[in-house]
Amino acid sequence: MKIPAALRLSGVAALCALLTACPRPTPPPTPATILEFTFPATTDTGLLRLAALAFGEAGTAPVTVGSGYVRGSGAKEVSGGQVYVYPFELNRSLQGACLSPFKGGETAGMKDVVVSPDTVQTCNVYFVLFNDLNRNGQPESTEELYQTHSIYSYASEAFTYSFTSPDGNSVESGVRRKGWSLVAHEVRQPSATPGKYVVTMNSVPAADERLPVRLHEPTNRLISQGLGGAK
Repeated sequence: MKIPAALRLSGVAALCALLTACPRPTPPPTPATILEFTFPATTDTGLLRLAALAFGEAGTAPVTVGSGYVRGSGAKEVSGGQVYVYPFELNRSLQGACLSPFKGGETAGMKDVVVSPDTVQTCNVYFVLFNDLNRNGQPESTEELYQTHSIYSYASEAFTYSFTSPDGNSVESGVRRKGWSLVAHEVRQPSATPGKYVVTMNSVPAADERLPVRLHEPTNRLISQGLGGAK
């Protein structure tokens, strides 16, 4: 039997209306950024924690912006792990006091400061391995084992900068892209200038963000990368 064209069209319209009325699938959540870390072999006490922390106003507790997992937990010794940094937590930090002017903030106390553009704002996430002895989930100064001067950082716009340390022995420069990026800390001591250091803090290419970041004992970031060339 031949179906009249008008009926066919009305049937198509009804089907379209039905399809539009159906609930649409919920889009998957924005995936977390996964960062890899290594550190010196450490006895697993069952309380080892990897933390990703953002800071707001002075005197307030840092905000945890990710979940850290020590790889091989339960083994006698462990030497690596992962941190999942969540977009929701990162954005919440940006809405708080974490986002602040780079010039006069991260450059406070430095000499010969050049920032372009000098209106850029940043928010930094720091990483630490600690023994959560009091089981409160927050690293205390007495619990910290290893850290890194590499950071996960937000920039309101792409920028470049340079400055000299107060004692004149270190020159730091960096290039960061707009948005969130892993910023790698590197220190060189040129043989031609003993006692002088060249520090860079550059955004790594997005494709390299899964390369492991080395955690090390606390050091002066303007003169040291940490033991064994660690970042």
